Amino acid sequence: MKHQKHYRKLLFLLVMLSAATFGMAQQAVTVKDSITHEAIPFVSVYFGNESGGYTDEQGSIVIPNGAKQIRLSHICYETKSVTTAAVAAQTIFLVPKSINLGEVAVVAKSPKRIKVAEVGLTKAKTQTKHKGANGFEMALFIPYDSMWTEAPYIHSILASLDYSTSWLVFKEIKTPVYATLRLDLRQPDSVTGDPKRESIIGGGVLVPSSQKIGKDGIYLPHPVAFPRSGVFVVIEWITTAQVSESSNLIPSLNMTLNEEENCTWNKKTFRGMDWMREEDEPIYKDVATQEYYKRRTPSAKLGLKISK
Repeated sequence: MKHQKHYRKLLFLLVMLSAATFGMAQQAVTVKDSITHEAIPFVSVYFGNESGGYTDEQGSIVIPNGAKQIRLSHICYETKSVTTAAVAAQTIFLVPKSINLGEVAVVAKSPKRIKVAEVGLTKAKTQTKHKGANGFEMALFIPYDSMWTEAPYIHSILASLDYSTSWLVFKEIKTPVYATLRLDLRQPDSVTGDPKRESIIGGGVLVPSSQKIGKDGIYLPHPVAFPRSGVFVVIEWITTAQVSESSNLIPSLNMTLNEEENCTWNKKTFRGMDWMREEDEPIYKDVATQEYYKRRTPSAKLGLKISK
């Protein structure tokens, strides 16, 4: 009888422990295309409370405890917000965007057989660096040159990057975390002036963390006509590693201070923030920062190779 009482108590404790463990279990979901039902890699998932992550190559992500509503966004899909309680089937479907490229034309010319020129800031002097961060995007606006007699074609995206790890001096970032990069081209919004939420090159070009971007940049699959409204060159840092939004990623983006008019914008997705001008960052309002940068703000060393 005595043994039975002990057995019942032990069984009760095990049941309660199992229930608590189940309640604490994190929820794994897979994000898929609503039409093809194929998994979508590198979808940005915002958890709230200034945190978020990306789906992996199989479209999967673990939703942390405490997240009640999540927002999913991808340049090729409609943004979607759902409650975690509603994700009963562990699958979330995103609807592909219907993109109207308007004036943007795509041609099947081989960029290697055409003489090209460079536009942007990649040749400017490097005067500071911007550390990469998960869910962080930076964009440089390159205007259409009124002296062009006809629209040139964009053949490749350029980015001046620093792959060194010499800045890893703190214990929490001693191990380098290399990011996958998404390079993209977007037109400016006619009202706000910030990058539109549609890509003009089919969602951008992904550069794996194992690949470095050299001086020749990344060639587009097909050249596109330079939009007369101008174009934003966008770079996004992506990692599926368990790091905070404030953790620095490799590579860093080189920056210059030579711009009279700053055309650089940034976006902090996992802080729930939309695009803002680099010069509007609160840190640049600080007197000490203004003196350090000589009352200038850093501009992103991004650019394009074009054929005139």
